[in-house]
Amino acid sequence: MNSAPIASVRSRAARRKWLIEFVGFWLLGLCNNFGYVVMLSAAHDILKQEGNDSTTQPVSHNTTNRFDCNPTSTGAILLADILPALIIKVTAPLFMHKISYNIRFALIVIFAVSALVIVGLSKVVAFSLFGVACASISSGFGEITMLQLTSFYPKHTVSAWSSGTGAAGLLGALSFAALTGPLKVKPRTAILILLFIPVLQVFSYIMVGASQAAAKHREYQQISDATTTDADTDNDTEEKITVNKTTTVTKFMSKLQLVKPLLKYMIPLSLVYFAEYLINQGLYELIFFHESNLSHSSQYRWYSVTYQLGVFISRSSVAFFRINHLWILPIIQFTNLGIFFACVYRTAFIPSIWLVFGLVVFEGLIGGGAYVNTFYKISIEIPEPDREFSMGVASVGDSFGITFAGLLAIPLHNAICQ
Repeated sequence: MNSAPIASVRSRAARRKWLIEFVGFWLLGLCNNFGYVVMLSAAHDILKQEGNDSTTQPVSHNTTNRFDCNPTSTGAILLADILPALIIKVTAPLFMHKISYNIRFALIVIFAVSALVIVGLSKVVAFSLFGVACASISSGFGEITMLQLTSFYPKHTVSAWSSGTGAAGLLGALSFAALTGPLKVKPRTAILILLFIPVLQVFSYIMVGASQAAAKHREYQQISDATTTDADTDNDTEEKITVNKTTTVTKFMSKLQLVKPLLKYMIPLSLVYFAEYLINQGLYELIFFHESNLSHSSQYRWYSVTYQLGVFISRSSVAFFRINHLWILPIIQFTNLGIFFACVYRTAFIPSIWLVFGLVVFEGLIGGGAYVNTFYKISIEIPEPDREFSMGVASVGDSFGITFAGLLAIPLHNAICQ
């Protein structure tokens, strides 16, 4: 008799749990990438304002060059924003399982706060770059940690995380553009205003019960390991040490063997991000419409906003639309790269900046689609015991692409401007 009401209660509890997990991981994705995105959106301002606390209207460093070039490419900001994250992503899967999720998360928040404070208060580019590097450490460490954390939850948390990171791009770029544009807030003050984001990050982590989920998983692993290694209790101490060493080496080698099957996901993702960030940090700043009512820095900020709009839409689309053939996406993105090169040299012939905004949105759609479909495919195609490690390793793919884009963006900027 009571089966129907009980089933109804269970159904409501399941829906509530689903909603909490989805919203929680969406907010974690939002907060994790927010600082990273703001640093890239502020790149033009950071490089323009060494040694002074100027207004939001930049002073041109090169009034004779039609590109109105900065002395330094925004690729320098990109490198500071990605290299620390790349180092973490390459090395972390081999040691990070020894660090508890709570300690990892505390480090993520500390570096996020440090980044905003340092860049917000610094008036020297070199020190600002150090602040950008702190944002990179927070974002990189956070991405690999949270992607691994999703392996303890249902698959919808992957799409929630991806959608949140896409929203971070849109809201991060939009908030910075709005604060420094219509609201006339100085760029560095705008960065300090965003210090509420790490607080929201802590709330989201508690909301999803991350520490409890991780603790339960670790307990299961310890029981499993104890069952395996203590099967023969009559062995002497020396033999046990030998068995433990052999087990450790075997586990390490088995983890390395998991990398090869992941290449089919990582290579397309890396190529997409290489083309994408070469456009963003190498070419955006060179597409300057002199007749526009927007200043050069404002144009750069709004390119970032429209790009992040495309990323947000595509990263939120996996529940409705999925791409099975990932190799198509690098082809499209490299085509976009060629079109943007043409825009740099033919800006005067483009009738409206809105055409470039449309192209930027499409570029963001491809980049966001590559990210969410890559990790969604991993979440359903990789066996559950290997999923946590695979999520962490695969996150290296986009960082490699971004790093090489940053390295090429600087000489490309110098060659075009000279």
